[in-house]
Amino acid sequence: MANTTESLIDAFFGDTNVMRLVTSSATWEPLRICYPKEVNVSRFIAWLLDPSEGHGLSDRAIQSLLVRAWWESGEVDLDIQTRRFLAPSNVQTEGFSAAVVTTEVELAGRSLDVLVVDPGRRRYIAIENKFGSAQSKNQLKHYRKQLEKVFEGFTGVHILLDSNQAEPDHDGWIPVGYDWLAEFLLEAEKRDATAPHVRDALRQFRNVIEEESEDTFSRSALGSLITEVAGDYQDIFKLMAEWQRNGNKSTRAQTLVDLMSGTNTLEGKALLRLFQLYWRRPAIWDQCIRQAQFAPFVSVMRKNFSDVMAFPKRVRTGFTLGEWERFVDPDSIDSYEGFYSPAGVTVRQTGETYRVVTFLQFHDVKVERRDELRSFAQEIRAENRMRGSAAAEASFVALRSRSDLSKEKAIEDAVSQMELLRQRLSRVR
Repeated sequence: MANTTESLIDAFFGDTNVMRLVTSSATWEPLRICYPKEVNVSRFIAWLLDPSEGHGLSDRAIQSLLVRAWWESGEVDLDIQTRRFLAPSNVQTEGFSAAVVTTEVELAGRSLDVLVVDPGRRRYIAIENKFGSAQSKNQLKHYRKQLEKVFEGFTGVHILLDSNQAEPDHDGWIPVGYDWLAEFLLEAEKRDATAPHVRDALRQFRNVIEEESEDTFSRSALGSLITEVAGDYQDIFKLMAEWQRNGNKSTRAQTLVDLMSGTNTLEGKALLRLFQLYWRRPAIWDQCIRQAQFAPFVSVMRKNFSDVMAFPKRVRTGFTLGEWERFVDPDSIDSYEGFYSPAGVTVRQTGETYRVVTFLQFHDVKVERRDELRSFAQEIRAENRMRGSAAAEASFVALRSRSDLSKEKAIEDAVSQMELLRQRLSRVR
């Protein structure tokens, strides 16, 4: 068969795995049907951070957010008082039960998404939430200036919570990605004390904001399907990537009309059918597009490590090794959700460059292994001149981070870091 666009699309439609993806990604959960807009996500975050609300989590969300902010603040220009306040040893021992939380805070003509204020201790947390949207010009600068006027003499923490993990365009704002939110929600779901109705709401919201979550973890049925289809049809996903980049929900109708005008050819008819399929399940195809884009990383990793597993996220793809499952507490393994990998490397693309992060994660690690692994983490962090103590973080520890790498350098770096982890962790039994 000729390798034409028409033949590629016919093969795609004729693949049983593709049709299984379409069927298995059908939606029934209310929060997926009512896909949240940015303002609704901000209200959910405010509800989660409010210690007085009915989730029963007290101030755990505030503590978790501040600890993650501390980890992400290494390159941010903060005064000594703010950095001391953010120190995990301080955050984890202070209570935030008196904090009040509000959304859409009017600040001289612009609205800050979420504000947490502890008036008794004269401190606040300002959160600008970006759920897919970009920063407006001078937006963060404006908020910072107005907040310092309103809360004169307060200690303020300024956080850019961005689903695309963008860097703030103004000094003093700490970038935190939605991976923090997803991880905290999963932790809250696993707490025995979390009420069943709250657990269900947290799970639904986590799945929506992640878009991929545990469903695309390589060991789950759906994740395996996505990985296989993405690897088999990279040319198809190059076609879909144009629709992903150049369109959104509001422009799909116009794209449909434009494609309909080209149905006087077999290729035009095939493209129209493919677009209709993309329209029905954009979330699942967007995940395939991301995996296809990272195919060179997957290919090289598989050549170097026989038991490598990939797990894609919203703006990055991660890699881990099956041999590290020996650190996992078997009681934490869920047949559907899987578990958090104890170690690995993540690769994030920003424009034309890449960032590679080596990490340990303690969510599902055996209790008797945690102290040894934290000592290991501290040793590696010291070698890489990373600030802070690994003992202070409850779940995620970055061991090394390199940014602004070309694709070739990023592939090389990711492989070398995975090999370093494999060698060093082989000593931890």
